[in-house]
Amino acid sequence: METKEMKVMGVKVYCKGDLGLLDEGKVRLAIVGSRKMTDYGRRVIEKQVPVLVQAGVVIVSGFMYGVDQAAHEVCLDCGGETIAVLGWGIDRGLSIEDEKLYEKFIKGKSLMMSEYYGEAMAEQWMFVQRNRIVVGLSAAVLVVEAAVKSGTMTSVRWAKKMNKPVLCVPGLITSKVSEGANGLIKSGEAKMVTGVEDILEVLGLKPGQMKLGGVPHQSVQDDGDLTKVRPLLRWLENEGMEVDRLAKLMKRSASQVMVELTRLEILGQVEQRGGKFYIV
Repeated sequence: METKEMKVMGVKVYCKGDLGLLDEGKVRLAIVGSRKMTDYGRRVIEKQVPVLVQAGVVIVSGFMYGVDQAAHEVCLDCGGETIAVLGWGIDRGLSIEDEKLYEKFIKGKSLMMSEYYGEAMAEQWMFVQRNRIVVGLSAAVLVVEAAVKSGTMTSVRWAKKMNKPVLCVPGLITSKVSEGANGLIKSGEAKMVTGVEDILEVLGLKPGQMKLGGVPHQSVQDDGDLTKVRPLLRWLENEGMEVDRLAKLMKRSASQVMVELTRLEILGQVEQRGGKFYIV
């Protein structure tokens, strides 16, 4: 991707990708969290990001392993738009694992940006500085798992300085990577998120505004053959299933299956009960 130079928040940055993601009309959400993301954190992202993508929200994060990369990856797998703010030089080489995600950035609707030119090596202070851009670009900040002493908490401090809403997904009280997020909720510094509707409300979005991406607006009952409406529905004809089980049966990623389920749920064709999805 070609590198372009521009100013963002009064700061000179180097960018690669779709500059249209910076348009004022875009609704952007920062998703930040622990590099030691648990399976719980991953499930939260796989459940909430597809709905945010359907609502047209641009996901902003820092391209680090853990929550950052999971948010970028699920967003791109859903066909969504994402911005990565790097804490190193815009042209610096990536690890093999990072290269896989970078390939998705190249193919998807994405933008990478950095204050640092060329192959500048990452320094700890760069990540703290980087976080102010992640927050500044976004309408709100969503925390998914964060320890008390972590880089994520610097993003929260930037959000406070900029008067940006902070939202936190509550975590297990026995988990070290959730102590920071749970503490923010307990102190009243952050709004607790128990469903994606809480995020949409803060962003000023409603389900009716969601982009359904060409999903047919018809009820399942109107079609005699469920498989013609959605191949996924065939697996739910006789019993409810969890996302992970459906993904294995369909030989697809959990994030891809969640996109389909989200669309069908918005259309009122399926519903979720007790962690399983059922045909309505």
